[in-house]
Amino acid sequence: MSLPLEGIRILDLSMWWSGPFCTSYLGAQGAEVIKVESIQAPDGFRFVSTKPGKDWWELGPQFNAANMNKMGITLNLNESKGIEIFKSLLKESDVVIENFTSKVMEKFGLTYEMIKEINPKIIMLSMPAYGKTGPYGEQPGFAYTFEILSGIAQTNGYEGEKPLIISGTGDVISGSHTVFALLSALEYREKTGRGQFIEVAQVETCINLVGQPLLDVSLNGNNWGCLGNRQPNMAPHGIYRSKGEDSWVAIAVTNEEEWKNFCKAIGEPTWSKEERFQTAEERCQHQDELDSLVENWTHQFGNYEATNLLQSVGVNAGPVLNVNEMENDPFLQDMYQEVTHDITGTHKYPAWPIKFSGERVQHKSPTPILGQHNDYVLSQILKLTKEEIDALKVENIIGSVPLGAMTTV
Repeated sequence: MSLPLEGIRILDLSMWWSGPFCTSYLGAQGAEVIKVESIQAPDGFRFVSTKPGKDWWELGPQFNAANMNKMGITLNLNESKGIEIFKSLLKESDVVIENFTSKVMEKFGLTYEMIKEINPKIIMLSMPAYGKTGPYGEQPGFAYTFEILSGIAQTNGYEGEKPLIISGTGDVISGSHTVFALLSALEYREKTGRGQFIEVAQVETCINLVGQPLLDVSLNGNNWGCLGNRQPNMAPHGIYRSKGEDSWVAIAVTNEEEWKNFCKAIGEPTWSKEERFQTAEERCQHQDELDSLVENWTHQFGNYEATNLLQSVGVNAGPVLNVNEMENDPFLQDMYQEVTHDITGTHKYPAWPIKFSGERVQHKSPTPILGQHNDYVLSQILKLTKEEIDALKVENIIGSVPLGAMTTV
């Protein structure tokens, strides 16, 4: 099928997870995404969860998951020739996206004011962790740090213990918001013919999803603490041990009708009729005792078995899956797609959680090898000659191996 973003070209300067997640999504929707790195400073995500050896900068699992559906080039933007080539690409592109700190693009001479002089219709999207201005504007940030500022960690942890980060999910949250912002800008350009500058401060995207705790403190003065797996006004609500090694089931009883159905499903034990468990307020006040009693029941069943028993009577429940179990789940099987990469081989990756008229959005191509599309982009889009491209290689303006990378162990 034809894809909605076919004909849109995106220059992707973003690194790590937030920006690359966004552009991978857009690439799957048909955009031509050109990921721009350099052999002097490749995307740092390449080196996560891998170690020095042959082609090791191509083996990072997170990098490979975040950068599908793109072409990849290298370009040294610290050199005037690299900047000249990038400016030539700007003339042929619709979007440029970056997630650097606020001064990096200025250092390159690639602010929006400068870029729009080259291409007035271009859309520039900037994703600094803390915004372009303000007291934190020049500070670098990773999800592990800006998640904390958003308030998300306050509720993520157990009562009486320290707050816990959400393991970098803030990158995906900001990447998803950025997809929406860019699609809106493309629609605006379609109507008006005008490009624009978009700023997405990543910490603000996380704040936007905190929701209930923010409103509760604003409306009612209730400042939530660490809740673990619990939820105010709902009980039982948590993760309970099930039969088998490291096996768990999630249960969420949201109202009194579900509580009655839950009690029936577990055989209406004597304790379920005790006064302390007859209302949600009472159950919340006695959650420690309630959780222990619920786990006495769940421990008799496998996590899928307990889930099915509860779901059959309308109680929210689900098996807790480890990542090595997910592709075998009867529902999730449909989401996995085999992708073949020239160096890492063929593996299953999650496709995208969207179906158009019953057809899932899938990955179009594997993550690019460093500099894989240098020749194509420079010769086919910019019409450089072979001699010109070879000269750029000699000068390390482009290349395919990180400078100084250890290639053997």
